[in-house]
Amino acid sequence: MQLLKRAFASWPLKLTSVLLALLLWVIASLEEPVTRRVPARLTLDPPTDRAVTTATTLATVQLTAPAREFLKLGNRPVTVLRSIADSNDGPGTVALTPADVILPRGVSARALDVQPAQVSYRMVPKGAAVVLARTWRGVPVAVPGTIEHRWVPVPETVSVTVRGPAARLATLDLDSVIVLVRPDTTTGAASLRAIVPPGFTAETVPQAIRLQARFP
Repeated sequence: MQLLKRAFASWPLKLTSVLLALLLWVIASLEEPVTRRVPARLTLDPPTDRAVTTATTLATVQLTAPAREFLKLGNRPVTVLRSIADSNDGPGTVALTPADVILPRGVSARALDVQPAQVSYRMVPKGAAVVLARTWRGVPVAVPGTIEHRWVPVPETVSVTVRGPAARLATLDLDSVIVLVRPDTTTGAASLRAIVPPGFTAETVPQAIRLQARFP
């Protein structure tokens, strides 16, 4: 009887120990490095007077990061953004590399591989006709690469007006619009560029912002 009383007297301490051990295990597992392939949206960025057609819009990216970063990522879109310097009309191919990967804000991971490794496209002159315009407010500003760990865009969101064919414009959503900052860390100024699917044009308001150091 005495042993039974002693066992019941110490159960809160034992339960606390078990819960603490479980919590430490969860924390440790979230810090374990994980490598995973995730879907990504592919955007080709042609010269300003050209448009790209017949290009695939899907890719996959192999990422490595602590498990907690994949929890942050969730279903948020990963983007592969590749600029095309060649303005010659007609078919072409372009290689995709991990340097072309843009992660959602707040997710810290390293891109290891992009598939497909290259894509085919067709370059055509950009038509001048604008059918319709649509504006999104509160579009996050993406800061490329390791700069994100040191600089914060001010403001962090902007408005974007997208112009293009009405039928296709109606299918776009906020995830289809990327605002990429072009930083000048010397002056703290930064111009903005809106990236949208082929066949559309876009502009941001404001057209430039400033960068603020995360740690003074």
